[in-house]
Amino acid sequence: MKTWVQWVLALLPILGVAQGAPTFEESMKTAAAEYRQRAVLAAEALNRTRARIAEEKAPLLQQMRAAEDRMVAAESENTRLETQQENSAEVRQKLLQELDASRRTTTYADTLAHDGLKAATDALAPGEDQGVADQVTALQKQLDGASAAGASGRSAMDIADFLLARTEQALGGYRAEGKAMMADTSQVLKGTFAFVGPETYFLPAEGGPVGTVRPREGARYPISYPLAAWKAPDAAAFFSGRPALVLADASGGKALRLDETRGTFWQHVQKGGAVAMAIVIVGVLAAVMILQKMRDLARMGVDSPATVEAFLNTVASGNTAEAEMMVKTLKRTTRELFSVGLQSAAQPKTILEERLQAVLLEQRLHYERRLPLLAVIAVASPLMGLLGTVVGLVKTFALITVFGTGNAGKLSSGISEVLVSTELGLAVAIPTLVAHGFLAQRIHKNLSLLERYALQFTTAMGVAQARARNASDTSIPA
Repeated sequence: MKTWVQWVLALLPILGVAQGAPTFEESMKTAAAEYRQRAVLAAEALNRTRARIAEEKAPLLQQMRAAEDRMVAAESENTRLETQQENSAEVRQKLLQELDASRRTTTYADTLAHDGLKAATDALAPGEDQGVADQVTALQKQLDGASAAGASGRSAMDIADFLLARTEQALGGYRAEGKAMMADTSQVLKGTFAFVGPETYFLPAEGGPVGTVRPREGARYPISYPLAAWKAPDAAAFFSGRPALVLADASGGKALRLDETRGTFWQHVQKGGAVAMAIVIVGVLAAVMILQKMRDLARMGVDSPATVEAFLNTVASGNTAEAEMMVKTLKRTTRELFSVGLQSAAQPKTILEERLQAVLLEQRLHYERRLPLLAVIAVASPLMGLLGTVVGLVKTFALITVFGTGNAGKLSSGISEVLVSTELGLAVAIPTLVAHGFLAQRIHKNLSLLERYALQFTTAMGVAQARARNASDTSIPA
């Protein structure tokens, strides 16, 4: 609650106003005067403010106009820069296209230069590389280095100049110094090469026959094959640049390579490897046995049935002395058989047959020895050849797996070499089989004749003994 003091203090102003309060008109006049005074002051303040604004507006307008001018200039500059950027982008795109085309052209030129250099290197005549090998190597290194650096145009031009110079030099032929290996002596000699079209000739500096030159794979120097039919005056005139008769190989060296592939028998066997060597050893063994059996067959003398028939008639007549004389005239094998029979003539028939059978078995063992081995060789030789072929083909296909089939010539050469063992196996088997059949047939025929003669001798001895018994019976008195 408010205290009475506070109430008194609140009522005092009201009481004072009530005691001296002005009238309404006085209040209106006072208010109007104050309003006019305030209006004047406000107008003055407004005028001062307008003057100050006018004073301050002029530089602001100047600054705004300058800013607008700068904005217009900036917009113009921006438009110019945007246009220039678009033009630059178009120029950049054109430059990139030109650069890409230039790179493709350079790459194509590099490829042409590389292929041309490789083709020129591959097409070098035998012995020609001795004069240009260093230059070709330098150009190849230069091209590789320039390609890695991205600036190979100059290298390609150098290679083009080199190929052009080589073409101009090859026209009409030219001579160059170098070395070649002589095919007949295997000596490496210095001399002069003459390159004329596809042919290359070599003239030794120390003198000797002029030869045609051919490359040899794996050899450092080309091979010079002497041309004995080329007359020395014509060869000298040719190498001196004068017109002369020139010999040329119409086969392009194929005849020489074919002649080299023939080689000796030992070289041919070496192509087949270890299996071919074993086949040759078996073939030599078979040849030795065939010669031995031919000798045994020649020494196996068996008389004809007519001659033996006369001898057996003498034996059957009981004339032992004449039979012993006749047996000496018989051939070796027949004589041995009948000699044993005459020696056992007094023995019983069973013992005589056993003695003769023993001689026949001895002859059979002697003359039929090694015939089964010949049959085995005749059967096993083709199998050994097939083994060599399979082993060689396994090696060939292993090489194909590693190196591919890019060189058909080498591949066919390898296959032809592995077939050497098959060839040797058949070469051993066929004669051995024929010889075995011939020897077996002749020996079997002769042994069959001996068996027949043994039976006839036993029969003749039986007849002789029967006659002797009859004669002794008739001589006894009755």
